[in-house]
Amino acid sequence: MSLLNHLKSIVKDYFKEKGNELEVLEKEKGIKFPLIYKEFYKSCKTSHPKKMRGTDLFSNDKELMEGAIELLEEDNAKNFLTNKDFVFMMHQGYMFWYFKADGNENPDVYFYQEQSLFPDKKTDLKSFLENLT
Repeated sequence: MSLLNHLKSIVKDYFKEKGNELEVLEKEKGIKFPLIYKEFYKSCKTSHPKKMRGTDLFSNDKELMEGAIELLEEDNAKNFLTNKDFVFMMHQGYMFWYFKADGNENPDVYFYQEQSLFPDKKTDLKSFLENLT
């Protein structure tokens, strides 16, 4: 096998493995991601949306959720996040977006920013993601 083919194989295996991250999270947390989010996640593995520069999309679920909870604590806000809420984006540590990963194929997206104390409902996930790309 040539070096180039070997490298291609490694990259292919890497992305195949990374694509399974969502399946692992679904099993571990007892949640279900919408298909549209899975497709968005997969497409962003190779091309980060230009509108989202400076926004974390790929930190594992634990890191983004921990960052969101930390922001709420700093704001002295009530932690409104539940075990079905999935924080899927965080920008510069002062705002985050989440949805309920409960099997709904087009859940509402909620947004929280520093000093808000409460989240705002933005739109449905499909519209939100279409707006990013």
